[in-house]
Amino acid sequence: MSLLLMPVAIAINTVGGQLAAVLKLPVYLDAIGTILIAMLAGPWVGALTGLLSNSINAIFDPVFLPYALVSIVIGFVTGVLSKKRMIKGVFKVIVSSVIIAIAATIVAAPITAYMFGGVTGSGSTLITGVFLAAGQDLLRAVVTTQLITDTLDKLISVVMCYFIIKSMSTRYLTKFKLGPIYSKE
Repeated sequence: MSLLLMPVAIAINTVGGQLAAVLKLPVYLDAIGTILIAMLAGPWVGALTGLLSNSINAIFDPVFLPYALVSIVIGFVTGVLSKKRMIKGVFKVIVSSVIIAIAATIVAAPITAYMFGGVTGSGSTLITGVFLAAGQDLLRAVVTTQLITDTLDKLISVVMCYFIIKSMSTRYLTKFKLGPIYSKE
């Protein structure tokens, strides 16, 4: 079932990312599919989905390729948190979103700062510019921006995925490795 859901997750990532890019949102929305499948199928399937998603998107926009590592980390961390039952209930969803955002920031900030000079083409670049104008050095400005935007992005993404999964039938959830964690009792 995980193999069948992976193309759907990749499509969700692509649509979410394109929507955020077109609207110049300060969030990315390009990991919703990765988070969804990691919650259901575990860390390795989530990591593989993140890698494939960015690799496919890099065909059309090479900027996605260096960020494949970020997507791998998001998928893996989400899967581990799901396995530990950390994405159940409002408080745990918020805490998990922050943990995923911190992990993504640790990997993404150096890529953004050193490979792209802090400019990503997304709405978050404006925020980085504000921090630079306020006197922060490039890496600190990018890290600060990433923490703000990634936390918001991951909160939106994890909450969406949580509610999508909660709306699935128990019969369907049991077909996934971690699905029973979210089944209705």
